[in-house]
Amino acid sequence: MSAPDGRHPPIDGLRALAAIAVLLTHAAIYSGLAAAGGDTGRVAQRLEVGVAVFFVISGFVLYRPFLLARLDGRELPRVGRYAGRRALRIVPAYWLALTVAAIALSLPGVFSLSGIVTYYGFGQIYATDTFTGGLVQAWTLCVEVTFYAFLPLWAWLMRRSGPAGLRREALALLGLAAFSLAWKAAFVWGGPPDQVVLSPWLHSLPAYFDHFALGMGLAVLVAWKPLPRWVPLAGVVVALVAFYVVSLQIGIGYALFEPYNRWQWMGRHLLYGVIGCALVAVALAAVPERGVAGRVLANRPIVFLGAISYGIYLWHVTVIEGLQRLDLMPSWHPFLSLAALALALTVLVSAASWFWWERPLLRAGSRPWRRVPAPPPAADQPAAQRTG
Repeated sequence: MSAPDGRHPPIDGLRALAAIAVLLTHAAIYSGLAAAGGDTGRVAQRLEVGVAVFFVISGFVLYRPFLLARLDGRELPRVGRYAGRRALRIVPAYWLALTVAAIALSLPGVFSLSGIVTYYGFGQIYATDTFTGGLVQAWTLCVEVTFYAFLPLWAWLMRRSGPAGLRREALALLGLAAFSLAWKAAFVWGGPPDQVVLSPWLHSLPAYFDHFALGMGLAVLVAWKPLPRWVPLAGVVVALVAFYVVSLQIGIGYALFEPYNRWQWMGRHLLYGVIGCALVAVALAAVPERGVAGRVLANRPIVFLGAISYGIYLWHVTVIEGLQRLDLMPSWHPFLSLAALALALTVLVSAASWFWWERPLLRAGSRPWRRVPAPPPAADQPAAQRTG
């Protein structure tokens, strides 16, 4: 790893690829490719796996500083500073993107009293009638935010449970993942066998603990020993095989938004976790500018896109819907041309948001606040005035 806090150029490159994958999924939906059937449409729908990649990355990057502090016997990162940084990184950019989208696209319910609390407060996943409201992709942010709140508590519990040990850390994370699987199974098997009911229980944090635990487990693994040189090749192979299976071999993707049976839903979720874990392992083992993985994930354009990947994630649906409402959807090779146009415009908007809004706020928030000392009293000033 390049730094204790998890900053590593290939991780930024992987963020870029994950954000672009999600954009391509929505381009496939809006262009009609996903609804047309065929293997290409089925593969395009499964590019939503970028969400799982983001979850695994978050588990690794955010847990690593807490883990290293425990293993070194140091004080855990301050919760206030951690929470402030997370809030500055997530909230202002999201509020800006949501406000612009709500105005430009006349999104219903966002500016109502309940809508302000729900959408601006990251609560849209907790009711079925708001799940697809506001920024439709922001359901994942609701999950992320609850993970941010959970993580310091988990680190505190790990510290309170006794001396640091990598084996105990790994066992605890295995238990967290098992709890997540049991949680999902309880709700999936509690409904109809041929159509999983997508309730808020299946879109809240406990249902995704396993994906975050995979990233946290990678943090434990990297703290134990460096990843072998063969990991990039093996990780790519595992990710490709799992993607092939989830796209074309478990019987989903023939129709847009089709119902899943129990095994399809669970298989899709588990395979997404495998893909996310494998790709993050590839990024962690990649050496910048060395090998195929290092050259691809750490080249400057990809790393830059990784820096603005949050903006790409926030703005791409608004850009696509704007093109649709303005009747600017391309007709020549609709999927490819829409994907290229939406990506180009989204990158421009995201770069503007990064340079003029997100980065200045992050820099301002990282500066310690200091009181300006009072000027010393003049030498000839009376003592009573100097003290008074």
